[in-house]
Amino acid sequence: MFKDLFRHAARHGLVRVEAAERWLLYRDNRNRTAHDYGKDFAEATLRLLPGFIVDARALADAIEEAGDG
Repeated sequence: MFKDLFRHAARHGLVRVEAAERWLLYRDNRNRTAHDYGKDFAEATLRLLPGFIVDARALADAIEEAGDG
């Protein structure tokens, strides 16, 4: 369901396709947290965080703009 949501958002221009692909990556990483606690995984997650913050702000702005329309 989560992945479908972002595919639809990209299809309808709420997010760019590249951003939707990153959101799918963030979700996959989040799902792995239940199974992987190693140092390499933690470092990989930390590398994703700056992009996640940018994408989360952009998504919040897009949702707000869509609500104003």
